[in-house]
Amino acid sequence: MKRPVSINIRNLAMGFTLLSCFSSIGFAQTEVYPNRPIKLIITWPVGGFADTLGRTVANQLTASLGQQVVVENRGGANGMIGADAVAKAAPDGYTLMFQSVTSHAINPTMYGKTPYSTEKDIIPLAVVASVPMLLVANPGFPPKNINELIALAKKEPDTIAYASFGNGSASHLAGALFTNQAGIKMTHIPYKGGAPAITDAMSGQVPLSFSAFGVALQHVRAGKLIALGTTGPNRAKLLPDVPTIEEAGSLKGYEMSIVYAVWAPTGVPGPILNKISKSLEQVIASSAFREKVASDGGEVMNITTPAESQVYFQKEMQRLSKIVKDGNIKAD
Repeated sequence: MKRPVSINIRNLAMGFTLLSCFSSIGFAQTEVYPNRPIKLIITWPVGGFADTLGRTVANQLTASLGQQVVVENRGGANGMIGADAVAKAAPDGYTLMFQSVTSHAINPTMYGKTPYSTEKDIIPLAVVASVPMLLVANPGFPPKNINELIALAKKEPDTIAYASFGNGSASHLAGALFTNQAGIKMTHIPYKGGAPAITDAMSGQVPLSFSAFGVALQHVRAGKLIALGTTGPNRAKLLPDVPTIEEAGSLKGYEMSIVYAVWAPTGVPGPILNKISKSLEQVIASSAFREKVASDGGEVMNITTPAESQVYFQKEMQRLSKIVKDGNIKAD
């Protein structure tokens, strides 16, 4: 038995009404975002440059969005512990991540498996800063420049050690890329952080260290360490007389900076992503953020849309994965 046409039309109209109501609710939720505090997970422990720069981002986002951005440090496993929490968070714009592109990009290759999909579960919203490292030497180390270092390493393979602030860290990759491009062999000694690595470099326990720029700068200026070169594409403004490793060693294309980005779980509604992106543009333009980056020898980056950030991330993931494979870098 057929239902009357009038009943079918009425049911259809009710369906559209309900759909319209749900759409209005979703739109309203987007319109009022944010209406409660936002969590920014920093994937490194308290105290390092990643933490202090991330907190600067949180403070500036608080001012821009009009809601408190609360920092939560979740360090460990080269950033994977914090990233896993973000990947499993609700995609509502209330959980964000501050992480280095470097670490996030190499983890799948270095660990072989991650508890989340690096490419599918977390998306970059903005790439905000690039900070080079310094290759520093103990003053008693005979080579005083990159060419002398390469010459000695070729003469005495595997006898020269360099410290990094962790296995699979950006400083480890800086050393692996350097030895590979220079055609030399040196011994890598991973430390649990940049502070103990540079302390041993100053004491002479290890002759070289690929160090975070801000950590090494004060010791270079005090004469306790010698800066052989910077790992960035250009000379650092704070140490203009120190050459890049690329120019000093004639190593074309050498670069290993630490690049930082803000991320979100995949699935955040477009209007909310747009609002966060606009706020991140304001963060990058703020004097507080720019001064913080400059104080550590870095450069502000201005990649502020998810689409542009994803393109950048994919290119870096390919480049860094190759360095991991070529250097046979494995997780601890």
